[in-house]
Amino acid sequence: MHRYFFDLEAEGFDARDDVGVVLADDGAARAEAVLALRSCAAAPLPCGRRADLALRVRDETGQTVMRVVLGATATRGAAPAGSMAA
Repeated sequence: MHRYFFDLEAEGFDARDDVGVVLADDGAARAEAVLALRSCAAAPLPCGRRADLALRVRDETGQTVMRVVLGATATRGAAPAGSMAA
């Protein structure tokens, strides 16, 4: 088991994780990062606008293990057939 830290980055807004989560391995850390980004994407950002979101994942030594990025674009107008409107 290893402790991983998830630092949120969003266009000028950075939140450093000082607590971390104990997980089995890098694969579990990646899955946790994806779930966390999906949760963050559903909430408004403190700056009041949507932006690309990223989580920098660090191990207990402070070394960056991976960076997981979620990018989304919202446009006005009709959504293409078969897609979900924003």
